[in-house]
Amino acid sequence: MKAKSIILIGIMGLLFSGCLVKSLHPYYEERDVVFKPELLGSYMDADETAWKISRYSFSKGFMKGDSIDNSYLVEMQQKDAKRVSRFNVHLFELEGINYLDFAPIREDRDEVLMELHLVPAHSIAQIEIISDNEITISWFEEEWLTDLFKENRVKIAHEVITYTDELEPTQYVLTAGTSELQKFLIKYGKTKLPAECDEYNSVSCTTLKRK
Repeated sequence: MKAKSIILIGIMGLLFSGCLVKSLHPYYEERDVVFKPELLGSYMDADETAWKISRYSFSKGFMKGDSIDNSYLVEMQQKDAKRVSRFNVHLFELEGINYLDFAPIREDRDEVLMELHLVPAHSIAQIEIISDNEITISWFEEEWLTDLFKENRVKIAHEVITYTDELEPTQYVLTAGTSELQKFLIKYGKTKLPAECDEYNSVSCTTLKRK
């Protein structure tokens, strides 16, 4: 198969640095969800992180088999890392703009007590299919949201998380419901310009190539 390039905005660096806009509630309503099979496949980014995008399935219960969901399973494994990070990702459309809602899939881990303290959150990104060979994804970064709050340009329910460790930045977690989150996306989503991501502190760029 001819190699296809997918341009992704700020994925690995943002997912593993805690710099994404995070929400306790999903950004999508079921009526907004769409599925594009052309996104399925295996990819490698410039940092040699392996990506696999497949259709998400879940168990319906004992002896009932699995059910196919209208969403994606995104698996990422950094170079030389043993653990695979897994996300349930929903593609949805809102006023003509396509978004991705990333939610982590909790795994059985050895650190049981640590796992009990973790609260899964949703992160949000825009996605634009440029051509059959190119897709652009633009992430909403926490630094951008922090500036909005400091400048009193946005009012949406949230919590502020501070750390005793000075190296850990203050984080904002959105607590608004899905309807309010979508109003937020409608107001600010159209201001994102993925093709010019280098000019904005709200996005950063990387590239994936289909294996």
